[in-house]
Order: sequence, then C-alpha cells, then structure tokens
Amino acid sequence: MMVTAIVDLDRRRRRVLLDRETELILYPADLRQYHIEEGKDLPEESYRQILETVLKPRAWERTLRSLQVSDKTKEELRRLLRRDGYPEEAIQDAVARAEQYHYIDDEAYAMRYLECKSGKKSRRQIRQKMQEKGFPKELVDTLLEEHPVDEREQILKLLEKKGFHPGDELDEKSYSRSAGMLARKGYPYAIITEILGRPKAFID
Repeated sequence: MMVTAIVDLDRRRRRVLLDRETELILYPADLRQYHIEEGKDLPEESYRQILETVLKPRAWERTLRSLQVSDKTKEELRRLLRRDGYPEEAIQDAVARAEQYHYIDDEAYAMRYLECKSGKKSRRQIRQKMQEKGFPKELVDTLLEEHPVDEREQILKLLEKKGFHPGDELDEKSYSRSAGMLARKGYPYAIITEILGRPKAFID
C-alpha cells in the first residue's frame, strides 16, 4: 500500500495516510524503524507487523489507562480509541481483551449506573444518558422495566426544597415556574399535574 501523506499530529505523533483510506498514528521512531516515507510503498507484511507489534499493544495500554480512571461501556471504549486514531482491528482487539478479562461488562455497569442515578434522575434523563454512553437500547429498556424509577418521590423532594408541600395552592406564576422546571428534568406531565394540582386562577 502507498503512503500518500505524513502529517504532524502534534509535537510527538505523526498521522500516516495510506491509499486504502487507512491511517496510522505513529511516532517518528516508528517511521524510521519501518522505513515509512511519503510517496513510498508500505509492504503488507510491514503493515501487519506494525498492527500486531505496535498498534495493538498501544491500544491495549490506552484501554487500561482509561479504565483506571472510570468505567466504560464497550461503545465508549471504541469511541475513545477511534478518537485516538487506532485502526479498527486494534480497537476490536482491545475491546475483546477487555471483555475477556471482565474489565468491561455493559450489563453490570448499566446496573450500577441505574442504581446510582435512579434516586435523583427522571426515567427520561436516565434513558437519554445511558444511550449517550452507548449502553444497548434493549439493555436499557429491560433494566428500566425491571427497576422502576420512583419519579413521584423525586418530584416531591425537589419541590420540598423549594418550600412546596402536597396540597399547597400555587399562583399561576409559581405553578408555571415549578411545572417548567420539572418538565425540563424529564418528568411526565401527568405526574407533575397530579402533584401540583391546578394554579389558583384555574380553580373555580
């Protein structure tokens, strides 16, 4: 394969562009070791050697460093490694090894996340955040079904902090402000109106 360009990525790393719409992130020492030069051919054997002896080990090291900082879903790990410029084969290898050693486990992580957030986030907020983190939709649906979020209790606690108690009558302005705040947090309108009742101006 042909090396079509070598671009400085930062002070230490170089982006090597190949004619197969493939790119490698390497250090100058790597370029010298494998005789990589712009406009010259990179033999398939050299490419495979770089992948196996350089990029896969580095992707694995990056994975371990990342997981020491925080838990990751498989998708978050893939995104991280793609952002760092690792080719797909190195990414797949790192993710597979992390799963093999049980360093990542989407189901267990999802359960921990739900337990942590279910006391302070609405069902909609939790679903959105879990999907953003890359948890499979089917897993999110199952866990939310099996472990319901007590949104009514959350709403009562939020309103209590603002001095509201069930049975209190709110004027239109206070009602609108409270209802809007709760709606922005993802709580269902039916539960909001059940707790807030109706504003004074609407009461016959």
